[in-house]
Amino acid sequence: MKRRSALALTIAAVSSLAIAAAIAAATPPAGVTPVTHVAGATLPDDVKVNADKIKFRTKAPTDVSVLTLTIEPGGTTGWHSHPGLAVIAVTEGTGTLYFSDCSSKTFAAGQAFVENGDDRPTVFRNETSLPVVVTVTFVAPKGAAIIRDEANPACQVS
Repeated sequence: MKRRSALALTIAAVSSLAIAAAIAAATPPAGVTPVTHVAGATLPDDVKVNADKIKFRTKAPTDVSVLTLTIEPGGTTGWHSHPGLAVIAVTEGTGTLYFSDCSSKTFAAGQAFVENGDDRPTVFRNETSLPVVVTVTFVAPKGAAIIRDEANPACQVS
């Protein structure tokens, strides 16, 4: 019994260190002001839509949230990922999305992109002299956070 307790304590200590290391390696956002329009409105268990060449399906309760983010010049979302999916529409300005392989793509007002839980971490940056405004619709598992902080994957941007 003592060996089992010692093993459990060792596992708990190692897990705590791993979590602390992940948190310490996370890259926090900077220069981002969020405005929440919808926070966690719940879709029922099974939503199935297949209309106008668009498919959308859930297999369990999901939360829908909508936020507008204003990203100041030099601002960054920090490296992050999303459970479920996020549909991001740029409504003002131009921002650059960096991927974990350090490649990037620029998006201007009127353009949109999607990030999902299967994607590797990304960071969205404002590298211009004017604010960038994006409106994001998140569809996440019920009760899940809409964003997960991630470590910088060894890219020269944060």
